[in-house]
Amino acid sequence: FGSRIVTLTNAHLLERPMPAEMYEGGSWKMCLILGLKPPSSSSSNGNENPPLLDVLAMNDDGLLQDHKVIDIGQITTLWQDFNEKSSSFTIDAFANSFNKAQESLQNNIFPIEQSMQNLYNSRIANRSRPPSHNHRALTKKQIPKIASQLSNPTHIEELLRNLIKVGEDRMSRMVDSDLAVDFLYTEFCRDGDDERIIRRMLAAQVLTEDALSGGRFKRRSCQFVSAQYCTANAETKEVQEVTLVNGGWIAVDPSIKAGTEARKFAATSNNANINDKPLILTAADERIAHRLECLAMGDVWKSESDHEEETLELDVREALTSMDLPLTPKGASSALIKIGRWSENVKNDNKSKEMMNKLIVPWSPDLLDSARSLALYESKRQESLSKKCFSSNKKSSAKSQPFLSDGLEGRIDLSSLPCVCIDAKRATFRDDAIGIRLRSSTARKVNKSASKWEVLIHIADVSDIYLDGGKSNINIIVPSKEDVDVHLLRQAAERRGQSRYDLPLGPLHLLPPVALTALSLATNEDKTPNRCVTLWAYIDERDGKLIEAGLERTIISSPSALAFADATTLLESESGEVPKSMSNAKAILSVAERNLSLWSQRHRQRNQSAQKREKRLSNKEFISNQLNAASGTKARDDGVGNSFQRSRGHRTVDSSLDLYAFAVGTLMSRAKQPIPRAAGSGADRGGRLGTAPLRRYIDGLAQRQALSVLCGYGKPLSLDECREAAKVAARASDNIANLRSSTKQSSMPRSRGSGNQQRQVSALYNLARHLASTGGIQNQQQVNAVSTGHNNEVVILGVGATARCKRVKGTLKSGEKLLVQVDKIDPEIGILDVSLVR
Repeated sequence: FGSRIVTLTNAHLLERPMPAEMYEGGSWKMCLILGLKPPSSSSSNGNENPPLLDVLAMNDDGLLQDHKVIDIGQITTLWQDFNEKSSSFTIDAFANSFNKAQESLQNNIFPIEQSMQNLYNSRIANRSRPPSHNHRALTKKQIPKIASQLSNPTHIEELLRNLIKVGEDRMSRMVDSDLAVDFLYTEFCRDGDDERIIRRMLAAQVLTEDALSGGRFKRRSCQFVSAQYCTANAETKEVQEVTLVNGGWIAVDPSIKAGTEARKFAATSNNANINDKPLILTAADERIAHRLECLAMGDVWKSESDHEEETLELDVREALTSMDLPLTPKGASSALIKIGRWSENVKNDNKSKEMMNKLIVPWSPDLLDSARSLALYESKRQESLSKKCFSSNKKSSAKSQPFLSDGLEGRIDLSSLPCVCIDAKRATFRDDAIGIRLRSSTARKVNKSASKWEVLIHIADVSDIYLDGGKSNINIIVPSKEDVDVHLLRQAAERRGQSRYDLPLGPLHLLPPVALTALSLATNEDKTPNRCVTLWAYIDERDGKLIEAGLERTIISSPSALAFADATTLLESESGEVPKSMSNAKAILSVAERNLSLWSQRHRQRNQSAQKREKRLSNKEFISNQLNAASGTKARDDGVGNSFQRSRGHRTVDSSLDLYAFAVGTLMSRAKQPIPRAAGSGADRGGRLGTAPLRRYIDGLAQRQALSVLCGYGKPLSLDECREAAKVAARASDNIANLRSSTKQSSMPRSRGSGNQQRQVSALYNLARHLASTGGIQNQQQVNAVSTGHNNEVVILGVGATARCKRVKGTLKSGEKLLVQVDKIDPEIGILDVSLVR
């Protein structure tokens, strides 16, 4: 702790007073320590009290004019290196610096909330560092023994315990204004400049306010260590020097921080009905609101506890409790309505209570108005495009050459080419389709020995929401004067991050459904154009090599909507068995599947990330089959829950989206331009890129960037903007991550919904009957299992029961085959305990 030990002497203070931050009346003040004063009296236990400090404190006008004698505990931080770095700085200049700190430099400071959170994270991260290997490091057990050997054991023991709590220099949770400056400002500031003093004053103010509202830090005052006195005469003695441990602000435990943030969130919501101004939510408020949305849709994790509310996040529990709301989905809905995030239908009729609950809408009134305005715009826009598009088709050639016209917003007209949209039966908003095009119709070079076809992959175009310029982007195109607050829609997508379809009470979409309907592909409708971003790919059908690819802004026809099973049936049927109405779809799928499968095979052979992804998907399919085999029910086709499948229809869509992401990423790399990517979806992992703009915020921005760079539509994002977009997406994902505030973890596997619970119970009964049939011999209680890759969860092969595997060193990989020992099984209450054998 040597770097925080400070010794003050009267002689030095008389020559050069030391600046310090003092705490008085709930706020900070700047002061100059002028000298040391002896204590006024002895403590009750007969020991000497710490000396007092003679200071010149700053008044409300920023002037150092208030002469006071204060306790050491009122000093927060000593600016111990100030006199060395600012030897020419005068006392009179403090007032000017204080005023500048309050009035100027605001434009050069990072957003305070973000900066303080980064500072907090840097301190909390120290807790996870390995302990010191220094065998001479101080431990709690050594403190009483050390203190007992000194003249003032009580004081020394308290001092040492406080030092251990804060942490040694290498792992300290302590911060001060000097460290905070580095997080608040980006520009370099030379030592000796007045600006450094101004910045530090402002940092002291920020830390004080954060301790009151942010909940990240709490004040830790300077601590008295020892003092030396000299006798002036027989009756008085003077203080020669005093040794202190410099103070600051200590990063609080995350659980305490969560509670503080929750109470602040509740206070903010209570002010919502008082002030007419829109609520400004901090990053912590947004996280709580995000988790409340999940809870409101029934997202509750089951645990061994009988009390469901104990499985809720601490900040959610505290927020609902502070708002006097029940710890239930209904209470979460009420909280969201109260802060204006959700809406409530106020019509009072004779509908049942159950129906009234369904009238709660997970969107704010302003956002719903913007979504409805967008839908109206898109309707008029589609009508205008339809007239121009099909009028153009009459003039286009019989070979269906691409038609480019300013009347079509500068898009290429592909509406004469049929296409198919393959998705789950339950899909409401479709955002991708597949088509083919004769290479010869494009005027590009045709290699007859390679292929005569180009594969077309269409993605719904939502770029107008993400382009800068607010309302003007749409107003230019649509002949209407009504307003659409595109910025509000973009903010909503940014907050939510991604759609969730795994919630018991229904999905939480990226945007209001009325907006998603307007932006999605209209299927099975004659003469209905769709605005798309289309990747064309020319693939060598001899070896699957991608010869050439490009990106276009297009108008496509209304795709034929097919479920995965329907697409699989068409691919497996002979041409003569296909109905005439499906002949086009059959032809498109046959050509597309042949090209895409060849490209995928070549891609896996040459790309390590593609090989790893294929292995992950194979393991996921195997595990899903094991789970579904136990339930005896037909699996869904949308991948929700344990319904993951890889039929020919699924593989065709997966390959098309993989190709889209690979080609766009390659084109952007060749252009030497960045593109926003979600965390963990980089090119080295074969992640998707811009393929689901109706479901993921980051994909909408990726689409906007690709159009800007490759099609010249809009201003490209900078590298910093792309990185910030990735951080925003990661933050939204973290907000819904089920991170436990408690360190206690359940040994039960996670489960959602009654369907999974029933499947588990049925599987446990099957496993119990199997074990009973073996005669209960110990070595026959060992069964084969496979890891799911989630928190050491395993699936018992043949029955589909799941459990957390014990006695595991490290983490089990997904798809890892295991032999486990059944330690305990009780189907009636759904308990299965297993441990690893090998």
